[in-house]
Amino acid sequence: MKIGVNGRFLTKPFTGIGQHTKYLFSAMAEVLPSLKIVMVTPEKVDVELPKNIEIAVVEENFFGNAGMKKTYWEQRQVPKFLRDHEVDLMHFPYPSNPWNGAGKPVCVTVHDTIPWESEAYRRSMTTRLYQDSCRFAVKKADHVFTVSDASLHDVLRLTHLEDSKISLSYNAPAPHFLKRVDSAERTKVLIKYGLNHARRYFFYVGGYDERKNVGMLLEAFEKFIAPHYDIDLVLAGGKSVNDGLYSSFDNIVHQQHSTRPGKIITTGFVEEMDLPALYQSAFAFVNVSKHEGCNLPLLEALSSGIPVIASDIPVHREMVGNHAVYVGIHESDRLGEVMDQMLRDGQFYATRLLDAQNYHCPFSWKQTAEKVFNVYEQLLDLKTVL
Repeated sequence: MKIGVNGRFLTKPFTGIGQHTKYLFSAMAEVLPSLKIVMVTPEKVDVELPKNIEIAVVEENFFGNAGMKKTYWEQRQVPKFLRDHEVDLMHFPYPSNPWNGAGKPVCVTVHDTIPWESEAYRRSMTTRLYQDSCRFAVKKADHVFTVSDASLHDVLRLTHLEDSKISLSYNAPAPHFLKRVDSAERTKVLIKYGLNHARRYFFYVGGYDERKNVGMLLEAFEKFIAPHYDIDLVLAGGKSVNDGLYSSFDNIVHQQHSTRPGKIITTGFVEEMDLPALYQSAFAFVNVSKHEGCNLPLLEALSSGIPVIASDIPVHREMVGNHAVYVGIHESDRLGEVMDQMLRDGQFYATRLLDAQNYHCPFSWKQTAEKVFNVYEQLLDLKTVL
């Protein structure tokens, strides 16, 4: 069997879709060494993949602005390339499947419905047109995957798909998050990102667009923690585009020179293999996002053995259950109080730390890959046995 994949997000491997694309198909290729996977990217990528995955670079060749080039690449160039290479099935790991069909069985993964619903992500007419077209095209796919039960219900509500045409393909921590990093290597990584290995820190890694609610985290830290404790707030990641959605990141820059005991420190983008050391060196992980399809960093943090404070939204409960301390998405003071409690109440912190250190993630890329491949088999009416 030969599978064709839109591998565009391999150019952004630090994103959730990038992680999903890399690790889902890597696991599938390892489980099924006879399977051939062709991943199409718009430029060269530096990603280590199994030998039975071929990277094919198809450069964008349409006129106009970046959005027009991207759309033409998704809708015309990728499907044509994959048809010419006689793939048996096409998988689009984000909503980008051809609006008019592909001439082959098609699977598409919808990570969340945020661009279909939130006005903050639909400000221009062209963006609304693109997102609405993507939502319409999802209904034409032969099968739709989504990364959480919360997202599944959102997709069904907005597309009215038949239940039989949609299923779950959970994300999971990458293998390197399941291994412990020794103290010497952790110190080396901390120094690399300008961090003092002798100082404790709360940790955040992720995006900085509006829904990530980083502003509330900054507010809680500045009010409850920074004036009273020698502990920092380390914010990993950055923004790749200039957009009003990312104003929270711009606000961080203005708060880095505080004379208070607690400092706000930004690392910029972090290399993927350095993340386990940063997680494992942290005092606790904090993520109070307003809306997510999955939120993989919660799983990474718990797999790294550190306590987690998370926003109380359904998908977080689904992903990590009782393994996090929850606060409301507008409860800045409550967040600050929980962070403060972790610092002053040794028993409370010890309980959360022990829970994290004993955590075993219920999701794995191998399990997800097997489930996805079984759907491929059903669509192609094959009898291959894993």
